[in-house]
Amino acid sequence: MTSPGGRRTVLQIPPLAARSQEIRERTAHAHQRGLDIVWFTPATHDPPWLTTVPAVRVTSPAQPGAPWTAPAAVQALTREACSCGPAWGHGAHRTWAPPQPAPLSVLLEDLLARRLVHTTVQTELPGRRFIAWARGQDVRAEAEHLRTLATTAGALTEAARSSTPYTPRPDGRSAAPLGRLLEAARHWGRQTTGEVCHIETPSANWMAGGLVVTPSRRPPGSTLPEVTAVVRPLPHKLAWNSALSTVPVLVGSPEEYFTLRRTAPQTAQILIL
Repeated sequence: MTSPGGRRTVLQIPPLAARSQEIRERTAHAHQRGLDIVWFTPATHDPPWLTTVPAVRVTSPAQPGAPWTAPAAVQALTREACSCGPAWGHGAHRTWAPPQPAPLSVLLEDLLARRLVHTTVQTELPGRRFIAWARGQDVRAEAEHLRTLATTAGALTEAARSSTPYTPRPDGRSAAPLGRLLEAARHWGRQTTGEVCHIETPSANWMAGGLVVTPSRRPPGSTLPEVTAVVRPLPHKLAWNSALSTVPVLVGSPEEYFTLRRTAPQTAQILIL
């Protein structure tokens, strides 16, 4: 298809058994030829390549003549009160709302007009990015927010250190609502270890009060570490010269990331889920 401005976009429907490497290679080849490309897959299909290339999940009409839809397509950047808990106190977050449905015809119009940006487009600063498609103005606003956080990380860190401690619970029902982050941490642990993971309360001081992701089952002879990751350790308890510097640290927002990153060694792995 060709946009009014002359930009050509290839719309592709891959076989359900298509390999991730093949999809990525074909995407790169299209870009090298100066073409945009968008992959379409049924909403019931969750291929591993889905978030690595520009893609849309679609739902067929329930009745003849009804429009096709993309059930979870476009996200908007929103502002919400900080819910990280009293040990952080960030005030407010810029965060991405859950992907919203869109008629496929409207989505195609926006794609051809290049009004939407896909999650595979990276910015120069780390941060929790959208997981589907987003308006260009929202992507630029998030990038500006991340740049601001990077320059004010010192204030975030000091505020976190001087605030009231709290004790998180692995079920997420604590002073800080952890439900979404803990669910994401379990999913991350499953992808990382290949095993179902669960959340435990910390059993060692070096975990700095964070919750612990561990594999639920350790096969005989397994080389899996007992601790897969630490979720949201408390800033006022951190000791980066401990084992914490060798275990992935999982947090739920850019605000938390920059709070910890300022004092963390370069080798520390802090991931935003």
